[in-house]
Amino acid sequence: MKNIQTIFESFVLLGALCLALAIFPARAESTTRIINATGVSERLVRPDLAYLEMTVDARDVKLDSARREAGVRTVAVLRGLKELGIGDEAIDSGALAVQPEFSWDAKSGARRLQGYLVARTIRIRLLDLDKLGVILEYAVKSGANQIAPPRFSLQNESTLRREMLTDATRDAKQNAAAIARGLDAQLGAALRVDAVEVDRPAFPSPIMLRASAASAEDAAATEGYRPGDITLRVQIKASFVLN
Repeated sequence: MKNIQTIFESFVLLGALCLALAIFPARAESTTRIINATGVSERLVRPDLAYLEMTVDARDVKLDSARREAGVRTVAVLRGLKELGIGDEAIDSGALAVQPEFSWDAKSGARRLQGYLVARTIRIRLLDLDKLGVILEYAVKSGANQIAPPRFSLQNESTLRREMLTDATRDAKQNAAAIARGLDAQLGAALRVDAVEVDRPAFPSPIMLRASAASAEDAAATEGYRPGDITLRVQIKASFVLN
C-alpha cells in the first residue's frame, strides 16, 4: 500500500513539473517586446517581351473549301512572319479547329447544316518590340481575321522581383530600427518575415486591330504599339524583437 502511495505521489509531482514547464515559457514569451514593420521596393520598368495571338479563319458550305482557304491565309501569315525575322522557335502555329455551323428551322424545329468554320490560332513570342507594329499590321493584311491585344511582360521578371524582395526586406529592417531608436531601444533579431502578395501589374496594351482599317504602310499606327513604362512593387511585412 505504501508503494502505491509513493508511485501516486511521484506521478503528481511529475504532472506539476510538466505544467510548470508549459506555463513559464509562455509567460516569458508573452513579455517579449515586438516591433512590426513593412518594407517596400518599387521600380519603373519597360516591357521587353510580348506575346501575340492571332487567328485565321474561313467559312464555307464545303469543309474542304473552308480548310483550303484557312490554309492559304495561314501560309501567307507565317511566310510574312519569317520575312520579318521571326524564327520558328518563336512561333506556335497551333492545330486546325473545325466547327460545323447550323441553323434552326422555327417551323419544323429541325437543325440544318449551314457550313463550316475552320480556324487556326498562331501564337508568337516576340523579343524585338520594335517589330510589334509591323507584325500586327502585316498579319491583318496577310489574312489574319482576329488579333488579340498583345500581352506584355519582362524576360527577367523573376530575377528582378527577387532583387526587389531583398531591397524591401532591408527597407523593413531600417523602418523597424528607426522605431526602436525612437523608443530608446535596440532592434533585435527578426522573428518573422512575409512577402505580401501583390497583383501582377497590367502591362499597357494597344487596342485590338480591325482588319478593315489595316495598313502596313501606316507609320503612325506602328508607333502606337509601343508599350509604356509600368511600376513593379514588392512589399514585405516583418516582426523583430525589441531589446
